[in-house]
Amino acid sequence: MPKPSAKTVVGLALALAFGGFVLWIQLAFLVSLGTLGVGSASFLASLTGTVDQITGGEYQGAEADFAKVEAAASRISSSSVGPHMVMLGGVPGVDSAIQNWQHLGAATADIAGSTGELLSLFGDLSGENGSRKIFNDGAIDVARLRELPPRVAAIDAGIKSSAQSLRAIQTTGPLAGALATVQRKALNEVAPVQEAINVLVDLAPQLPDALGANGVKRYLIAIGNQAEMRASGGAPLSLVLVEFDKGRISIPIKGQTSTQLFPPLNAKVKWWGPSMNPFFPVNPRDAPMVVTNTHPSLTFAGREMAGAWVGGDYPEVDGVMTMDLTAIAAVLNALGPIQSAAYGEVTGDQLGKILLIDAYQQFGQAEAEARQVANQQLLDDLLTRLLSGDDLVTAAKAVAGTAPGRHFQVWLRDPDFESVILKSGAGGQVVDPGTGDWSAVYTQNGNQSKVDVFQQRNVLVSVQLAEDGSARVTQQLNVVNATPADRPEGPPERIGYETSWLKNAYIMYVPDKATNYTPTYPQGFAIRSFKNHQQYGRGFANDGYGQKLVRMVGWTPPGGQTTVSVSYDLPAGTFGGEGKPLIYTLQAEPQSLFINSTITARVTGPTGWEPEGGPGMKVTGQTGEVSAVQDAPVNVTMGFRRS
Repeated sequence: MPKPSAKTVVGLALALAFGGFVLWIQLAFLVSLGTLGVGSASFLASLTGTVDQITGGEYQGAEADFAKVEAAASRISSSSVGPHMVMLGGVPGVDSAIQNWQHLGAATADIAGSTGELLSLFGDLSGENGSRKIFNDGAIDVARLRELPPRVAAIDAGIKSSAQSLRAIQTTGPLAGALATVQRKALNEVAPVQEAINVLVDLAPQLPDALGANGVKRYLIAIGNQAEMRASGGAPLSLVLVEFDKGRISIPIKGQTSTQLFPPLNAKVKWWGPSMNPFFPVNPRDAPMVVTNTHPSLTFAGREMAGAWVGGDYPEVDGVMTMDLTAIAAVLNALGPIQSAAYGEVTGDQLGKILLIDAYQQFGQAEAEARQVANQQLLDDLLTRLLSGDDLVTAAKAVAGTAPGRHFQVWLRDPDFESVILKSGAGGQVVDPGTGDWSAVYTQNGNQSKVDVFQQRNVLVSVQLAEDGSARVTQQLNVVNATPADRPEGPPERIGYETSWLKNAYIMYVPDKATNYTPTYPQGFAIRSFKNHQQYGRGFANDGYGQKLVRMVGWTPPGGQTTVSVSYDLPAGTFGGEGKPLIYTLQAEPQSLFINSTITARVTGPTGWEPEGGPGMKVTGQTGEVSAVQDAPVNVTMGFRRS
């Protein structure tokens, strides 16, 4: 066998070397691609976990998930570098893919950095990262509070920059599928990070001044009693004044509204309120503090409560916060029970029954003062625990979770801060969405009974659609006075907290675009008009914002039920039609009842049309029906198609 020439040997060596080089690049590239896939999957899952833990108030869990975020971001970054990537970056057609891969690595590293800053901020607020809490032992660290706005702004800028870098990545050509998948998922996962910081972006600049860094700020906290409802919440039967002054927090005034703060018993006071509120026809007002939250919207009711407070010779306040027993129960469920000399161990699940039902049976009318003292002591113990600052994040999360159902609401005198509150949904605002249908119905106790705690309510919205997108709508409100059968009927005058009778005002809105509106109510009921205020006819009046509401009043015996309704037309085009898709939409507002109301939308399409169906929808011929619990605003969307 002839011996191979030197040229052949060199050629074979070069071929082997080149083959090995190509194999090395291929293997290294496959390793990088695998590292990208594994790192991306871990990064996205851990990022979601971190944000969920932060918004859930779980610092330790967020810290653990964030460690995985950092490790995954490091993998993604390392996958885009190395000698093989440098060489591939010089290949025409592949170079842009490698550059975008590297941009992806940098963007995920930036996202990790911004999320880490958000976690650090959360740790500082809660004090769980070992640093001194901003809010601790009944005091605020004003210097650290002033640091919040620039820190939040920096985190926000970092998140926005990262998202912009992600969007700028070109996902065409080689590696398009892998890069596009990671880019799309990363943008989806960065959205909740941005959402979490957006709340602080609006809030942080307002906090130093609002919490007394620049001088005294006072806020009135009204504890709403859901056994005696007003339109915007429970009757404000207990009041607490909280004062912030350059880091010091104090409660200079607190007590039961009717006897301790406005004696001898719900004394009338004079105050000036917003002139357009139809529930108070003249200025100055002359009424007890406990009826100030009659308007369904806290944007009116908060101003009335602040005014009546000053009318009682108390200092002017910068805002009003309302909390009811549903909100307080959520705090107790989150923090654990407290002990009461009168009631024993009180848990969140027991709180409503103890204070709204058992207390009125344990303490009769003659022992009202003893009941109020026991209730006030329970409230004092809870406030003492909250102002310690040890459980601030947990308590704030629990309270905020009840805001959609209007169990926690805030009105602020400062218009800039008030706009932040309204944007957050915690402002208790009642406003027509301006599109589709709208349901806003409220009950208001009129005989001082304490049976609203037993109120069982359902709302039926019946709709007949037309092909031109118009509709005829009837909203029917049904209320059952489900007072237990073994409870005494009470005094013959049917007034006071020992009666089982209910006298209610039923307040119902119709949408701004409604025409031909009319109320229907039982025999013996009456329309109670609004004096010295713009009328729309048939009992409807301007609510102060140009919206139409009607007030129907009547009695319901124990165990009885009452049904009232409003009917109206909505114009062509409201729900599409005439060449556009036919889609019924409804926004329904909640009232902060102790037992949540339920709402049912029953929509019938025009002849020859049928509902498209959907989760939870019952379809019968031309009619679709959906129901929901009103523990937050309810939104219904129901499409129709030709059958």
